[in-house]
Amino acid sequence: MRPRSTVDGVTRFEDLVTWQRLRELEAEVLKIASRSAIARDLRFRSQLIDAAGSATRNVAEGFARYNPGEFARFLDIARASATEVRNCLITAREAGSISPDDYLRLDHLARRGLQTLAKLQRYLRSGAGRRNARRYRYTRGPNPSNPSNPSNDSNDSNDSNDSND
Repeated sequence: MRPRSTVDGVTRFEDLVTWQRLRELEAEVLKIASRSAIARDLRFRSQLIDAAGSATRNVAEGFARYNPGEFARFLDIARASATEVRNCLITAREAGSISPDDYLRLDHLARRGLQTLAKLQRYLRSGAGRRNARRYRYTRGPNPSNPSNPSNDSNDSNDSNDSND
């Protein structure tokens, strides 16, 4: 059985609504950057695309840490990247590189991603988020040699001396 995540019931970062929303933003940024005046400004285009990609990459990397505190810190970085995208969109709108309609659509996607990210961070930093992480992290079924210890992992997250929680 694969390790469970710090988010109850989610075992793949692709299943996180936060990642899905930010990935939708990234895909739309890639489209707009290839078909508009942004494509001619290679430095700005690169900055916009990298910021959008950084947001999704940091959600994925934080998820893989299997630790709510670390995951929340990676989400801080993802939030900064998504906010950088919003700033780039404002710059592009003011320069006339994207239409007001494209700006509104992309900004809406960015704000949706940021809202789901904030909710996920609140959960990860809550007592419930930390308890669920301890309960589900690396669950591999009962350990037959010790029925009172349900984990087969030598790094058992239920260990009260675990400094990562």
